[in-house]
Amino acid sequence: MEVPVDGCTPLKEDAVVSSEGEKERQHGCPDVDYLDPECEHKPDDEAGELHAHRDRHRQRPDAFEVPHTPGKAKIAPVRRTRPTLTSFSMRFEIAGTVRLALMGADERTERVVCRELDPYGPIDGRGDPDLTLEAMPDLPAPIDLQNPAADALVTATDGNHLQLLVGGRSCTVPRLALQGPFQLGYERGFPLAHIFGSVVRPTIQLALEDHNAVAVHSAGVEYDGSGIVVGGWSESGKTEAALALMELGARFVSDKWTVVGADSSISPFPISVGVRRWALRYLPRLRRSLPTIARAQLAVAGLAAAVTAPARARQSENRVLEVVRAAVDKGVALADRASVRPSDLARAYGQSAPAVGVRLGAVVLLTTVPGPDVSASLTDSRWGARRLARSAAYERRAFFDLHRRARYALPQLDDELEGAIERREEQRLQVALRSLPVIEVKAPFPADPRRVAEAILARLQ
Repeated sequence: MEVPVDGCTPLKEDAVVSSEGEKERQHGCPDVDYLDPECEHKPDDEAGELHAHRDRHRQRPDAFEVPHTPGKAKIAPVRRTRPTLTSFSMRFEIAGTVRLALMGADERTERVVCRELDPYGPIDGRGDPDLTLEAMPDLPAPIDLQNPAADALVTATDGNHLQLLVGGRSCTVPRLALQGPFQLGYERGFPLAHIFGSVVRPTIQLALEDHNAVAVHSAGVEYDGSGIVVGGWSESGKTEAALALMELGARFVSDKWTVVGADSSISPFPISVGVRRWALRYLPRLRRSLPTIARAQLAVAGLAAAVTAPARARQSENRVLEVVRAAVDKGVALADRASVRPSDLARAYGQSAPAVGVRLGAVVLLTTVPGPDVSASLTDSRWGARRLARSAAYERRAFFDLHRRARYALPQLDDELEGAIERREEQRLQVALRSLPVIEVKAPFPADPRRVAEAILARLQ
């Protein structure tokens, strides 16, 4: 059985094994367990993340690199509990601009990165990377620890860099800067998937600026040869509006974030698509062709929602019970959305892959309003650029929060960069939107997304 993956050689379950019984290394991107399952040292407190746990791991005799001859099966030592490393550098190119290099990664990490960067797969090529993710045998010893501040984070500093501690391993957080290149070093075994949303993707977005491109907080589609980006505040219906346009014949470009290039073309940004269960009733094409895993996830979510409905509807004056009810409500809401890879969503609509390099033709901004009415009207492009830039800045707040931690421990860091990044993006968007129709759609959410799609197309005619 093969698990097909765009841009990577499929991972075969029946791979050829060496005489020692180890499978040959093959690049693939299935879901994996990121943490070392054989880790016997799990700290009971945050301080343990900084002290005994990491020290014990550094002293383990099995944490070494096994050389690998290309084209031959790797030979495993008698005892090996940690994935072997290779000197191979896996390279990616995002939207034809940002180059990302993965250095010294083990097989698990390669699969995680390959999956997280869908629809972009590894490429051959040279040139200096804009962002490097590099496995390090050791990170500089920290001298200052910052425990959780109502944010469940533990960080440390070595006098020069901020380190983020997760699962007993650590990584360096790229410096917030107006210009790259950027580098993230991580200890072997660090769960990179845990920080892709909060660190890696925001850094890719910053690197886009070096190529006069910008990541817009929006969904993107191609309709009748032109690109349409649908922006707005979080939970305003961007994904659903884009899917409704695809039901009417549009081609998929991106969800959540869309890259607007220096030539005002739009391309996918690597991030999964969140498909809500309630929206499928309005999306018959997607409902028929939804990937099996996503279909199963939504079926389980529907059952959980039905079983917990009475408890979630019951109000209580007991504070503890109200906290529990709110937590269950949040859990059900999160489970009621299936995560679909961009390549899989494109195939669900008959595309071989998401569209890339589509000329931008219009910008839509969603405004959530009370009441049932849906309306669309042309608006000022400068207002649209400002809204898009501020929405993007807010979506990166987890990354900016790490920079604020770094500023506490490293007072020499610039405290004006967040505003400078927002202003720069707003200026770029003002140029990109200057000659385009910018449409504000006022609509309730949740609502039938077909009404939003119809209002957009009616205004574009």
